[in-house]
Amino acid sequence: MTNRQRIAIARIISDMIKADNIIEEREIIDMNSLMEKYDIQSKHMSESRGLRFSEAVNELMELGGQERTELFDDIRSLSLSDKACVQKEAMLLLALKFCLVERDAYTVRLSPTSRVKPRLIACPTSESALSDPYIVYVESRYDQERNREIAEHFRLMCTSARLYGVNFIYIPELVKEFMSMREDYVTSVIRYMAPNLDDQEIERIYTRLSQMTTESFFHDVLYDRLNVRMEPDVAPSLLINIGTSVVPYCVSDGPVQYYTEFLCLPLYADTLTVVDNVLQSYCSYVSLQYTPVTNQTAGHFRYFGFYKALFDFLIAPPPVLPDLVFLGPNILTSRYEVLFRYSTNYEKTLQLTPQAYDTYYQCACGGIATDSFAHLKTVINRLRGKVEQTIADVTCREKYKPERVVGRYKLTLDRSKIFKRRYLDPHHHTYKDLPVKI
Repeated sequence: MTNRQRIAIARIISDMIKADNIIEEREIIDMNSLMEKYDIQSKHMSESRGLRFSEAVNELMELGGQERTELFDDIRSLSLSDKACVQKEAMLLLALKFCLVERDAYTVRLSPTSRVKPRLIACPTSESALSDPYIVYVESRYDQERNREIAEHFRLMCTSARLYGVNFIYIPELVKEFMSMREDYVTSVIRYMAPNLDDQEIERIYTRLSQMTTESFFHDVLYDRLNVRMEPDVAPSLLINIGTSVVPYCVSDGPVQYYTEFLCLPLYADTLTVVDNVLQSYCSYVSLQYTPVTNQTAGHFRYFGFYKALFDFLIAPPPVLPDLVFLGPNILTSRYEVLFRYSTNYEKTLQLTPQAYDTYYQCACGGIATDSFAHLKTVINRLRGKVEQTIADVTCREKYKPERVVGRYKLTLDRSKIFKRRYLDPHHHTYKDLPVKI
């Protein structure tokens, strides 16, 4: 087991202990036992504070099948140290089940060479507490059969989810709900939530809401505005809100960042079956009863759970994303350089070895197969660390780090933000920055 994997396990252990906001003596005893079993030192616990839960889970996917199953059993036992598994703990276990233990069983094959597996994704958020859990259907292109079956079974899925205190969200139905309210009522609420916006911007938000589809929600909200780490073209999936990850946690120095994390579960069967499987798994973990979500009065603007998140997303300013420019070798230092260029003409430069530069460029252009060469993962991890240090001020910096997506390491940054510099004279005095090509 690598140090990175020990750090990941330390993060998951910490999240599970903190999930109910009470740290009992029995939990500490069980934690110490797991630390001894997995050879987790104090330094690993310290370093885990800068790791998100989703990053920890992704790191542990490299473990063998038996190791992942044993780890899951250990974490589940830890969740019951205090004889109760609360909602947050159950959501974390749900993520671990689908991503570590039964990932292959829920893989969707898109083509002979392309497969989509359950995975965790994250987006920056201002939320510091778990809101009502919700499940959202997402698609990047309209799928007629999926939408037909969801429309047919929508009420059944909603009712089933509410029995467990979970909201099932289908964007077309949500839009219908808002459009049944008076326009002046909705715009007044938007004005109340964002008093700094002028009338024109409020009207634009209302128009976006009234015309929102599942596809536009994915592209305009999730992908463009929130910069979630997803492919621009994904299979129909469920996004399951598993909670908020705080980075760093348990420290008082430095800025604290919050990330909303989702289990992205491709629809491996009909939607009703998948939703039922998720709810049954959740029910098998949680040991405390929750009051079903009953605040469903028609015509009332709800400001909780997904409803609150959606409006927070719509009224938030778009994230600041610098251009990524591959400069090539510096003729003075012989180091290869990558430029992060902000819209304010502020720039940061990353210096790399020729090998790291070439790897980064391939990840930006279209990706590298994860089995291309044996030491690829080491190069990728070093690249990720250097990018993190260089643009620590960028909220959506994960877009600039190589990610493992469908068998390839690649950047999830929009291609319109990536350039390669072409020098027009031998002394590099004049140049053009050209968009990258696949």
